Amino acid sequence: MNLKEKGEYHMTQPVKIGIIGAGFAGAFHLRSYRQVQRVPVEVTAIAGKTKTRAENLAKRYNVLNYYDDYRYILDDPSIQVVDIVVPNALHLPMVLEAARAGKHIICEKPLTGYFGQGEPDDEVGATPKRKMLEKVREDLENVRAVMAANQVKFCYAENWIHAPSFRKGLELMEKCFATGSILEIRGDESHSGSHAEYAKYWRHAGGGAMARLAAHPIAAGLFLKQYEGEKRDGRPIVAKEVWADATDLTKTEAFAHAKDSPLVTGWQDVETWSQLTVTFTDGTKGIFFGTDDLLGGMESEMDIRLTNSRVKFALCSVRDCQFYIVDPAPVEDVYFNEKQETKAGLSFPNPDEEWTLGYPHEIQDFMEAIVYDRDPLTGLDLAMQLVEVLYAGYVSCEEGRRISLE
Repeated sequence: MNLKEKGEYHMTQPVKIGIIGAGFAGAFHLRSYRQVQRVPVEVTAIAGKTKTRAENLAKRYNVLNYYDDYRYILDDPSIQVVDIVVPNALHLPMVLEAARAGKHIICEKPLTGYFGQGEPDDEVGATPKRKMLEKVREDLENVRAVMAANQVKFCYAENWIHAPSFRKGLELMEKCFATGSILEIRGDESHSGSHAEYAKYWRHAGGGAMARLAAHPIAAGLFLKQYEGEKRDGRPIVAKEVWADATDLTKTEAFAHAKDSPLVTGWQDVETWSQLTVTFTDGTKGIFFGTDDLLGGMESEMDIRLTNSRVKFALCSVRDCQFYIVDPAPVEDVYFNEKQETKAGLSFPNPDEEWTLGYPHEIQDFMEAIVYDRDPLTGLDLAMQLVEVLYAGYVSCEEGRRISLE
């Protein structure tokens, strides 16, 4: 494949992609590939948990090949990129296999986590968090070595950093870095539960709301401070220590007194509420929230406070369209927003939610990175930093103190 020539693409064949995972994320990744510009791409195969699931998704998006075993994708020499959109516990083993097969990799968050080392399913979440942190650190060193040995790219699918609102804020902040600094970052990713039943189990999810949801603003905060340091001083600003708290609010006395709550319940050994504070090497702070206890769909917001300016953005709270209805029956088949429980009353249906969330933009960046042979905007270093911060956060929750990362 010709990689680059004077900044223009010269390709006779498309980049061929195999998607591993035929669920919710697999579908929106497929739609994002359809929006890639200037780079010819073709999704040629989908692998799912069952052949029926893979077939259903493949036929919906006109993908020729579908399998119930992802190894068919890894064994296909025509496929250059593997897109991994499976439950969290499967990320790392599939990343390692794909790298050894010589495939470039796109992977959803998190890169890895702690999913149990022989413990019964109902005891994984009770494992000492120090043990978890030690294990994920070992795994991270292993994945770095495997990626380097096989010289493949790792594209970390953190949509926040690719979202148009984030990118515009970054452009504005970069102009301010000559005379200003980021002092504080506040980020929140809150949902009305999860699409996936597996999210209720540490064995499969590697944690609760902190690992699944707060991971988004934490990664964005890590990226911002690194970017600030590199642009202004030529060296990254990184996380120095963390302090965190987490709990399952559906198991509190307050929730027990409530009646007929529409909040998602049945969480097993994971938290539904989390808060993590990062102190960076320049002394500045970031505070990040992730919760599953939000009614009304989703909120993804960030507030960045600099010495000379301020940036706020929201990925979900779009107000382009306003709609009010008493009886929502006529519009029950119309999509409004992810995880919105009811369409009655006043709503703000998002005209293009996936664009707002940055899904097409991250896929565009990854395809260009692979063809141009450059680093993706979000890559292996960010994915690894996030995992260490998250599990240091879990140690902090258990030990009730700040945890140093130095």
